[in-house]
Amino acid sequence: MRPERLLLAAVAALLGCGAARATEVAVCTDHGRFVIDLADREAPKQVENFLRYVDTSFYSGTVFHRVIPGFVVQGGGADRKLRGRPTLPPVVNESSNGLRNERGTVAAARGEGADTATSQFFVNLKDNADFDRPPGYTVFGRVTEGLDVVDSIGRLPTGPAGALKDVPMPLVVIQSITRLDEGALAAIPEAGREAALKQRIDAATAAEDYDDARRWIGVYRAACAAPDARVAVEEARAALAGGDRTRARFVLEDYFATYSQSDPTYEDAAALYRSAAPEQAAVQPGDTEPSASQSVGDCKVPASPEIPDGGSASIEQMVSVQTHVKAFVVDGQAYLKCVDAVADDKDRATTDRNAAIEEHNRMVGELERAAADFNDQLRAFKTRK
Repeated sequence: MRPERLLLAAVAALLGCGAARATEVAVCTDHGRFVIDLADREAPKQVENFLRYVDTSFYSGTVFHRVIPGFVVQGGGADRKLRGRPTLPPVVNESSNGLRNERGTVAAARGEGADTATSQFFVNLKDNADFDRPPGYTVFGRVTEGLDVVDSIGRLPTGPAGALKDVPMPLVVIQSITRLDEGALAAIPEAGREAALKQRIDAATAAEDYDDARRWIGVYRAACAAPDARVAVEEARAALAGGDRTRARFVLEDYFATYSQSDPTYEDAAALYRSAAPEQAAVQPGDTEPSASQSVGDCKVPASPEIPDGGSASIEQMVSVQTHVKAFVVDGQAYLKCVDAVADDKDRATTDRNAAIEEHNRMVGELERAAADFNDQLRAFKTRK
């Protein structure tokens, strides 16, 4: 199994979303709401990619991790603890589509290669003509409402955190990004809208009409109504009823990062998470987030190395951890091959194969984080010299 098959279990369901592609999405943040008009015609591949993440609630609980005043506000790749999330395959660069990186436009963040954009995006706070030079950064939307919200995020003080250096303080969380159904939203008077939407969600859930529940939850999210533990649980329940384990998992992981075990809905959330991610250890009372995955089949999970603080570690410690990180990468690659063999075994049960795919995604994230953490602490160590 190659990296292109990350989150393969969800891709088949997501492919059908392209036909009903929305042109607008609502972004709900700690600082308020803004709306993005997507460039479906000019950047079809990037828009389709973005909506795949949107439709699985991937962005819920991620943060704007890179903010440079008067320049860009970037997010969509790290959670509240600044940990990366496993992504879908990268997208072909569409920067030659005629759209420019002007103030208020939304573009796909990428690595050094042209065709390396995945989930991250940024909003241009000014005209950034340099981003249009080949290979360029694909513009795939424009903020049409709430640019003042983005500007307010762009004015926040920033500082270093982990491997990142322009992290806003305090962190700004993306509560959700949702397709915008203007008709459904306009049909409900603004006064009392939140309560009315909850009533519709409750009624649909009680009737086990999960398609309708998902629709009204989408409207609730697009309205940027207040975060609600019960709505999150019902969203996960509706996602599971529709066979979308990936969406349920992201919703519930954000739930565990937001609510404590004392919440009345906690036990329901834990039970749903065991259904959404059966390959992971059960959430135990007292846990605030899902625990790490266990081995798949006979595959042996390599232990992640502890990375010392480069600001105080000795040279002997840094040399030792470098050796451990290299060994972890080698063992991790061997583990991935073993897990991939399970995922590719057509004679195995679908649940076992899906579990192997999920574990592949988790392990890729662990390998990336270990390398990034080591490089960050190595830079801190060298700064002392």
